[in-house]
Amino acid sequence: MDLRRLEAFVVLARELNFTRAARHLHVTQSTLSAAMKSLESELGATLFARSTRSVALSDAGRALLPHARATIDAMDAARSAVSATGELRGSLTVGMLSGLTVVDVPALVGRFHQRHPQVRLRLETPRRGTADLVDEVVQGRVDVAFVGGRLVDPRLRAVPIRTYDLQVAVPADHPYAAKSSLTLDELANEAFVDMPDGYGQRTIIDVAFAYRALPRTVVAEVTDLRSIPGYVAHRLGIALLPPEVVRDGGYPLRTIPVSDTDLSWTLSVVTHAEHPSSRSLKAFLDLVPAHVRPERAF
Repeated sequence: MDLRRLEAFVVLARELNFTRAARHLHVTQSTLSAAMKSLESELGATLFARSTRSVALSDAGRALLPHARATIDAMDAARSAVSATGELRGSLTVGMLSGLTVVDVPALVGRFHQRHPQVRLRLETPRRGTADLVDEVVQGRVDVAFVGGRLVDPRLRAVPIRTYDLQVAVPADHPYAAKSSLTLDELANEAFVDMPDGYGQRTIIDVAFAYRALPRTVVAEVTDLRSIPGYVAHRLGIALLPPEVVRDGGYPLRTIPVSDTDLSWTLSVVTHAEHPSSRSLKAFLDLVPAHVRPERAF
């Protein structure tokens, strides 16, 4: 089996777009299309469901993807083993949440690139936060991701970075500001500013309200957790936030604990539990602890 076709398959499976994949591979779209048809013919299976508007992995494609990546990693390891310098090679795709600064990702990937310049790095920030990142890791399109939430998925290997407790954030002159604690029932009729569906924090809050069969109205959705205090300060709505994020925002807000339920989530770095870790992935994970910034809220 031609390794170059496998590499092209992995890139197309990640991009799900012939134009972007061909550009990344430095080939024409027709060359890429021919390579995929050749690979499908060799395997006797359709790897992609194609239409005029979209490309999606078929069941066979999803089954092949982890094996293709493992094969490429094995060949990269073999090349490194016989290389005079022992340099790591291959590629590494890193998923991250919008606005994340508690991990100094630019410094992290910069250090990794300095040590392993032959490894191709790609950073990905999805539209639906943790939900999309978990799916990308499970499907094998992302090697490692920084995600937030309560992860109980046996397909994932998670290393916790920081746990956040959520409290109610309100303007300093809000009627709730004088309270020492609040309950979910008291919050049920309030307007909220929150993250979009799919983000870990949003999921935890929605589940807590749904469990009590309580209504909740979200009037504004923003993807950067750190920007929410500003919307609260300008009275668009209240929010459930980590107190340290509120303090970092610098706005005159008060935070009040929720007394009748546990609202917390954990920022973690995750990989696929069942896929063998490549040497590049292990090298990247080894660098993460040194790039966690405890002085940053998120």
